[in-house]
Amino acid sequence: MNAVDDTSVALGGDRVGSEEHHTLLGVVLDTHPAAWAGLEEQISLKQTVEALLVFINAHLSLSNSNKVVVIASHTSGARFLYPMPNKKESTVRIAHGPQMYRQFREVNEGILSELDRLLSETTHVKRLRTAVSGALSLALTYINKVCGQDARMSARILLISVSGDLSSQYIPTMNCIFAAQKKRIPIDVCKLSGDTVFLQQACDSTNGTYIKLDHPRGLIQYLMSAFMVEPSLRPHVHLGTQRDVDFRAACFVTKGVVDIGFVCSVCLCIMSQIPASGECPMCGTEYDPKALANLNKKPMVVVKKKAKKRKKLDSGQASAGPSEVGTPI
Repeated sequence: MNAVDDTSVALGGDRVGSEEHHTLLGVVLDTHPAAWAGLEEQISLKQTVEALLVFINAHLSLSNSNKVVVIASHTSGARFLYPMPNKKESTVRIAHGPQMYRQFREVNEGILSELDRLLSETTHVKRLRTAVSGALSLALTYINKVCGQDARMSARILLISVSGDLSSQYIPTMNCIFAAQKKRIPIDVCKLSGDTVFLQQACDSTNGTYIKLDHPRGLIQYLMSAFMVEPSLRPHVHLGTQRDVDFRAACFVTKGVVDIGFVCSVCLCIMSQIPASGECPMCGTEYDPKALANLNKKPMVVVKKKAKKRKKLDSGQASAGPSEVGTPI
């Protein structure tokens, strides 16, 4: 918005704040139809998108140099909603009015148009899970491209999730988390439904914010208060992020979360059970059969011997009770 009122230019013609850092916001929107159908009584996908557009426009209004990329995490895969691929003409028109800022209009119409096209192409749900890992990969790739061209550009990712069971995507998602951690890209998660262990780990590892909403109808308030704060300002602001993080890992074989398991000494692959082939499912390392036999050995149960009964008296009779003993003379 700097170019609207030209406040970035001083009276003497010198540009003010030219060394300001600007931010690229990557938004990943979970668009799983079945998950949204279960939330229909609390909040709909339409209401969520409306709140999201307000949040995106507020981000763009902070600086004219701010940018945004929006990616849908769908059952058929990940897909860009904005910027529009191949510059397709928008089919959705909104009654904005002539006074609306042009960039806001382009973002709103572009996101709604691509989202409408994506949902219209979804005839029936083939997969039960959404492509969160693919959407995060696209977001990181786009961020790496844009930030590589502008060294002053910082980036962060916001994931709006409604799917609960994502254990099958643990490995690719953790790879995305490690990449974001290396690039110092915070990952924020706004959980509208369900709870996912490694999304908590993603926020904790990248210094992001994880909030599971108890009242999804107040989504716009959460977005504008908790998720609008820039990462550089968060140490000075108290955010309601989740502090108790579940650090359990998922099995690379069964994809389930485990408390106790086996770890490959080569690639650190975590397994709840040793494969029958005796090989690592990730790196293919062949394990020593003797070592596997020791690991699969059942624990030895030691039976505690019962205490011996107290020996009877030499006469073979039990001692007499107090009532049987005569009074001494």
